[in-house]
Amino acid sequence: MEQIERTRRYLNRLRSIYKGVPHTQDNREYYTDDVYSFFIHCYHIRDWIVQLNIVGVSKKDVDTFINAHKELRICADLCNGTKHCVLTQNMKTDRQPHLAGKSFTSIGMPDQICTIKGKFRILSGNKFHDALDIAESCMQLWDDFVASLKESANRRLGPADGPHT
Repeated sequence: MEQIERTRRYLNRLRSIYKGVPHTQDNREYYTDDVYSFFIHCYHIRDWIVQLNIVGVSKKDVDTFINAHKELRICADLCNGTKHCVLTQNMKTDRQPHLAGKSFTSIGMPDQICTIKGKFRILSGNKFHDALDIAESCMQLWDDFVASLKESANRRLGPADGPHT
């Protein structure tokens, strides 16, 4: 699915920021934008599953799945909070999560920084979470969910016919 692959590319960007990226100028806000973009695209996998509805899954089924996982609830509220500024309804967490900390480490000589590493923290409720940990969990949860939908569809369709002779 196109949206899953797009989200996976943002996850790879996030991983790269954590490992260290070449430093050409002060891109710290761009890296922060990449973190938000991951969560926006990640939550919208929901819409693609519902809209494509290839295997007959309902919107309620997808929402039940999201609500069953803390990481996806954080993702949903972080996405919607980024879009709407302040969430006043339909929150999935107790308090609106937000990026509450970011740190950058520069590697290189003082007059020539070669690499910069970033790390981001999300505050949800009264607990801090590493943004990459939440992102990795969300991606794995979606991968597992989509795999289970495919498995369910395959069981309904039955085994494929073998070659005809």
